[in-house]
Amino acid sequence: MAIMTIGLLLASKLSVNLIGGGLLVLGIALLIATLAFWRSAIEDPAVLAPLEIMADRSFARADQTKRTELLNEVRPGGADPIIHHIAPSVLMREPISEPEKPFRDPFPHDDDAVDVLPSIIDPLLIQQKNKE
Repeated sequence: MAIMTIGLLLASKLSVNLIGGGLLVLGIALLIATLAFWRSAIEDPAVLAPLEIMADRSFARADQTKRTELLNEVRPGGADPIIHHIAPSVLMREPISEPEKPFRDPFPHDDDAVDVLPSIIDPLLIQQKNKE
């Protein structure tokens, strides 16, 4: 019996070690795949930098001269600076949120009428009240 117990312990330790080793190898493989993916990623061209600036809230809230300055700061080297920039009308103001709609219950409540209960519910009290 003692030999059988030792054999089971060794077998369970072996399976735990194999599972642990397999997970370790899988983790290393995923790390290598992640690093390879990061290295293969291509940076955005510098020409697209103004689009990132235009997506910022600070650009939408800025006046015309500040917008032109922001765009000229991120232009690629050798590009002519923007002298006059016309922003789309959408950026001229903050978005207007929709007004809150009033609650409208979609279910009809015609059959929700409740029978009016007498003020005294206990039948014995009703009998006593009727005797008086």
